[in-house]
Amino acid sequence: MNDRHKLVIWTLILIGALSTAGCGKSEERVHESWVAPPTAEGVDDSTLNSTIKAALLADPDVRHLDVRVEAHNGEVMLSGIVDNQTQMDRVNMLTWMVDGIKKVDNKMSLRSGGSETAAAAD
Repeated sequence: MNDRHKLVIWTLILIGALSTAGCGKSEERVHESWVAPPTAEGVDDSTLNSTIKAALLADPDVRHLDVRVEAHNGEVMLSGIVDNQTQMDRVNMLTWMVDGIKKVDNKMSLRSGGSETAAAAD
């Protein structure tokens, strides 16, 4: 009977150890779609403006364009005149690549189209 009690005690110890080992890392077993992404720290407007302008000046396809950049709380408005849709798309893409951008409002016009403007890019 003494051996039987030892066997029961060892079995309970083993079950307890295995169950607590599996519970220790529950955060790693949560599906990624259930975990909220970390919030990025807010970037101030002057940093956004200067970063976007630097990106535009560094790109040989759009550096000569007169594009105005205005940022407010992560929302950027682009205005100015570009020669073609490819340049407009390039400016828009370079703007979106900057960290901290929440919205880009593209108010640029095509030189050949006169008053033709692009819709807001959300």
